[in-house]
Amino acid sequence: MGRYRITRRLRATPEQVFRAFTDPALIVDWMDASALRDATGPLDTPGTRYTLVIYGPWRFRSEVVRVEAPNLHEVAGRGRLGASYRMVATIAQRDGETSLDLLTEYTVPFGPLGRWIDRRWIDREPRAIANREVDRLVALVSDSSIVPVPRGASRAPTR
Repeated sequence: MGRYRITRRLRATPEQVFRAFTDPALIVDWMDASALRDATGPLDTPGTRYTLVIYGPWRFRSEVVRVEAPNLHEVAGRGRLGASYRMVATIAQRDGETSLDLLTEYTVPFGPLGRWIDRRWIDREPRAIANREVDRLVALVSDSSIVPVPRGASRAPTR
């Protein structure tokens, strides 16, 4: 299992940061996804399930596990071939800013081969993709003029 933590300080309220984990348009944008589908309820309610569609065949059936608005949001999901994730966002007001601590744990498909690939290539990188996604989250909640866009959809092949 891989695990990483990303932290940021934002010039936004805890409520604005929390919204980035509960507003489908914001989630799709900052997570660089193509869509969020089939939600069974609001994303600030434990037990709500939804499908997060990432570019290509990657779809994660996700569930909101724990919520303490506006300070905590936990979600977990499963994808194809045994891939899974758990993401816990801890949000706190500190010194006039908001602190975001984002813990992500994941498993990759293909058992021992997948773990070897993760150790060899995925886990060794400086989390460039995850950092870029969290930087986008910061931009979205800090600048009200930015309109959320499903960026992952832009990578889909055209027919």
